[in-house]
Amino acid sequence: MKVRFTSPKKQNPDEDGGLPVRYGSAKRAVPKWRWYILVLVISTPLLFLLWRVGAAMFFINAPGVISLEKVSINSPFPAVVERISVSPGARTAHGDLLMRLEDPVVTQRIYVLQAELEALKTGVPGAAGDSPSRAAFATVRIAEEGVRYQKGYRDSIQSLFRQGAATRAEADAAEERYRQALAALAEARASVALLQAPDMSRQESAAQRNTRIAQIEAELKGLEERKGFFSVVSPGEGRVLDVFPTEGQSVAGGTPLVLLGRPQSLKVMAYLQPRHISYAKEGEKVIVRLPGSLSVSGMVSAAPEIAARIPAELAGVLAEGKQTLLVRIDIDEPLAGHLRVEGLPVSVHFGFSLRKSLQLLSGES
Repeated sequence: MKVRFTSPKKQNPDEDGGLPVRYGSAKRAVPKWRWYILVLVISTPLLFLLWRVGAAMFFINAPGVISLEKVSINSPFPAVVERISVSPGARTAHGDLLMRLEDPVVTQRIYVLQAELEALKTGVPGAAGDSPSRAAFATVRIAEEGVRYQKGYRDSIQSLFRQGAATRAEADAAEERYRQALAALAEARASVALLQAPDMSRQESAAQRNTRIAQIEAELKGLEERKGFFSVVSPGEGRVLDVFPTEGQSVAGGTPLVLLGRPQSLKVMAYLQPRHISYAKEGEKVIVRLPGSLSVSGMVSAAPEIAARIPAELAGVLAEGKQTLLVRIDIDEPLAGHLRVEGLPVSVHFGFSLRKSLQLLSGES
């Protein structure tokens, strides 16, 4: 026998003891998918951190850049940059004009020697009442003007150098030009003295004159050959990476003028953390990941010998300024033309090794 009790509240839930009861509105049930989204949002940063830490422990990756083979073109002698015909990024072919140099001393020297040569060939020394050719005196005047000009230029450059507005190379080049001008003046005066020698016989004078003519012609030939180097040309196909001087700037002999890169010969320079040096042995295989989800295989060409700071544009927040091993990598296959870019960022994958990773974690060598 079942006994059922029915309370008055159950019969009339809106009243209790004759008093009305007000209930709040029922809460809606939250869909489960919203909880899933909330969990995903909260866990994503943690999962990302765990992935980065795990990848750093077990997958050895290093940032790197494409590096073209570089050719530095230097000034063959002290000169002034008269005209620059290229700019960084320009492509060049063999024989293309890069810049034009000018050496005022050489130009002036050629003019003086030509005038002296004319004086020696037209002068008739030893004859009574004869005087040296006016061209001989012209060479002296030209040489004297050259000395005055070069001295003033040298003094101004030295003043700028003391103020920090000129380089040591520019000061040395100005000093060298001044010395060359003094030498040219001394030779011009010696030629005039030769033509004016009163006590010299005709045969002696002619012999010395012919000797001097031969010397001048030999020097003129050398100076004309030197003028051929005033035009700085490209030694082959390449791309201009940098142009160092500006138009009108004085440069010393050996000063770098243009830096060329050869796209046909390139390598990858990777910045590897020192603790991963065991992965950078000569002959180790690597994978180079390029922009555009492209990958090529490569090989460590030599064990690293240089430590360098990782460039700021390649380093993360935690790695900026840290010393790394500079590892040179040769690529096994040629790259497309649009990827042969100096400084193009890449990522180098040095592989995965559980044993080595466990050694790193335990601190073993």
